[in-house]
Amino acid sequence: MPALELLMRLLSAPGPSGHETTPARVWREYCSSFATEVGGDRVGSSYARVAGTAGGPTLAVVGHIDEIGLHVSHIEDEGYLRFGQVGGWDAGVLIGQRVRLHTRDGDVAGVIGRKPIHLLKDEDRKKLPETKELHIDIGAKDGDEARGLVRIGDVAVIDAEPV
Repeated sequence: MPALELLMRLLSAPGPSGHETTPARVWREYCSSFATEVGGDRVGSSYARVAGTAGGPTLAVVGHIDEIGLHVSHIEDEGYLRFGQVGGWDAGVLIGQRVRLHTRDGDVAGVIGRKPIHLLKDEDRKKLPETKELHIDIGAKDGDEARGLVRIGDVAVIDAEPV
């Protein structure tokens, strides 16, 4: 597989911290075509061993395979999802972002929103929002419908094409 194709597959594989199974699978499949050993450990790390020449140097290439994400912390009666951060986010850049929630039953699309600008007080319009002021809208008509699609603890990533 060409390097650019591998990169695009890795960038498209959702993997917020603690949930890196999908990008790890992409990486392991790629490495299995040339490595003498491919595996992982109990904490989610992956490795590939390539046999070198006797007496040659040992080289390790390491990096992160996870991404920052979100986790559902509460489901409002109106159907909106409150969330916490997995990693560090600037809450101001989250507003309007499309997200992909990963549930036991499959992916659910949503968008991050906040109280509409015309309903904000003047002083609130001038400051950056905090995460607790934001929500994910999945188009549910109420909390019961939302709870049928998403559970507290489900994780989400920003749904954007790699560039």
